[in-house]
Amino acid sequence: MTIFSSPEKAPYYAVSLSSCLIIEDITYRILLEKMLQLATEQDGFLGLESGGGEVGFVNTYWRTKEAAQAWINHPTLRRVLSIGENVWYQSYSVKLVEVLESSEFKNTSIDPHGGRYPKLITPRGVLTILNESQAHLLHEYVNEEKAFLAPWEPFRDEGYYSLGTCLLRVKEMRRDFLEDKAVTFCFLSPDESKMLGYTNYSGFVRGVFHACNLGYSLREKEQGKGLMKEALEEGIKYLQQKCHMHRIQASYMPRNEKSASVLNNLGFEKEGRARDYLKINGVWEDHILTSLILD
Repeated sequence: MTIFSSPEKAPYYAVSLSSCLIIEDITYRILLEKMLQLATEQDGFLGLESGGGEVGFVNTYWRTKEAAQAWINHPTLRRVLSIGENVWYQSYSVKLVEVLESSEFKNTSIDPHGGRYPKLITPRGVLTILNESQAHLLHEYVNEEKAFLAPWEPFRDEGYYSLGTCLLRVKEMRRDFLEDKAVTFCFLSPDESKMLGYTNYSGFVRGVFHACNLGYSLREKEQGKGLMKEALEEGIKYLQQKCHMHRIQASYMPRNEKSASVLNNLGFEKEGRARDYLKINGVWEDHILTSLILD
């Protein structure tokens, strides 16, 4: 999400929704995304910006006071708030604000999609945290590799494969990185036109542990070329040097020989076998537990 910059001079108007959530599940995020898409289609809409945290906010900006009031009273917005009162919100506030003056700063020497987000170059690809304009790469990847990946992943409903869900996932990747919860490196072709694979270092635990969990996948046609090892080597180096991880945990199903080989070649050591550890493609599966200790 970018910072809103008005195409028009002040005064203009804002509808500000600030909230404290009890839960923030995928249903809420999808509903919020659809609501904001609807806002962009209304007369007088200028733009929007949002942010998360203990108190989240969504600001929509409007050309006239009448347009802003119309959005506050829009049946869809009122319906979302009504549902939220019973499901998601601990509290919320909706305000109509008149913007009388604004000032801006923008560092034009920085990549608008870069800045705080890492980009790692490997011999045969690019590891990066996708930006919103690249959501179509994730969309193409999950759909083109759907049949190949299905036996190794949790059961997915059709909504998972939509562009809207992929966009939400990209936003979540970026937010999780900023909040020190996870690093999701998508492995792209050298020209960044195609997604080759996916590596996710998630569930960051700090304190006395400094550990995370690793998950990964690779296109069927890219198997057997050493690309997964290449991507993971670079990603693990980043996790060690920049995220100061001490332990990376990974698991695989006993029949997944390719995954076992990749982890073994990276130095992961077996720590045991967990029965009915994860529900994969609708079936509870045993997993081999491994870890890599980073000095």
